[in-house]
Amino acid sequence: MSVYNILQNLKNIPGWKSSRKMIIIECDDWGGINMPSTVVYERLLAAGLKVGNRMWNRFDTLETAEDLEQLFTVLDSVRDASNKPAVFTPVTNVANPDFERIRSEGFVNYYYEKFTDTLNRYYPGKNVFKLWKEGLQAGIFMPELHGREHLAVQLWMEELRQGNKDLRIAFDSGFLSLDIPHLLPPARGFRAEFFFTREEQRPFLVNSIIEGVGLFEEIFGYTPAVFVPANGIFHPDFTSTIAASGVKFLWVNHFLRYPQEGGKLKTKWVITGQRGPGGLTYYTRNCSFEPNSEHYRGVDFTVNQIEAAFRWGKPAIVSTHRASYAGGLDPKNRTRGLTELKKLLIRILKKWPDIEFMSSGDALGFLRSVN
Repeated sequence: MSVYNILQNLKNIPGWKSSRKMIIIECDDWGGINMPSTVVYERLLAAGLKVGNRMWNRFDTLETAEDLEQLFTVLDSVRDASNKPAVFTPVTNVANPDFERIRSEGFVNYYYEKFTDTLNRYYPGKNVFKLWKEGLQAGIFMPELHGREHLAVQLWMEELRQGNKDLRIAFDSGFLSLDIPHLLPPARGFRAEFFFTREEQRPFLVNSIIEGVGLFEEIFGYTPAVFVPANGIFHPDFTSTIAASGVKFLWVNHFLRYPQEGGKLKTKWVITGQRGPGGLTYYTRNCSFEPNSEHYRGVDFTVNQIEAAFRWGKPAIVSTHRASYAGGLDPKNRTRGLTELKKLLIRILKKWPDIEFMSSGDALGFLRSVN
């Protein structure tokens, strides 16, 4: 057995167990903006900005109606033994920067808009959020929380106020995730919402948790059961705020990364089922499926990870990202991703006819009740 296969088995030994073969697909980054359009991408390249260094900048943009319609078709095309269709848990950022208000006040204050307003601004007349609600009602698209924004707001605003020329060019085009070389690695691209470098930045982040949960409740009509912090960076001191907001489960990497004064990262070992403050429960993912990544290894790679999970009585919690299914910049990207997704779902059903498709909230709730 290879070292990799040994590690796949070892990571599944500790934590909750169940004889049920549950498939949970958590798909990150819904609701949040990335590259606004191919026109913007070409404009930023022409301006000398290194946006091509991140593959997802070429493919990932705010979800379109066609993205949701075609994803739902794939999910509904397969059924488990209980005749339940495949389920996505879209891990959702509920807000994006309000560029006009921020600019109008000279970058002094930060303002945001609900992601539903961003959808209407990007795609006027399309009523994309109606499809979100249809997916939720059908039980195949069950949102959970990824944070208020997928953005280290305070670090981003500091760079803008200091007049960073490249960042201002990106800002004027509605693009956030520009790599700034002089920043600490976790801050480059500004994607890690809960990365901080100074203690006085903590209160803003606590407030963003509270507002993020509140916006989620306003938009979807229920409290999120699950919180998945962006880029896997989250300080343990914030867990009590999450629990007090009504969230039951906090996703972390096996080694939770969290910042200290000055931005240095520390780590903490966590296993699925470990309890935190206020009744909060930690969990980890044990499978990966990124069909449009340059490192994609095919359906077999994910199937082998699922097999290791089931061998040790664990649910298969599959990590994937919207970038693999977004077609707003390149429809071929969506086609490739959905084609591979359907292959994966068919392989799973053929290999394990007794699997159950479940949302994160339902699966984690069941596991906590029996462990």
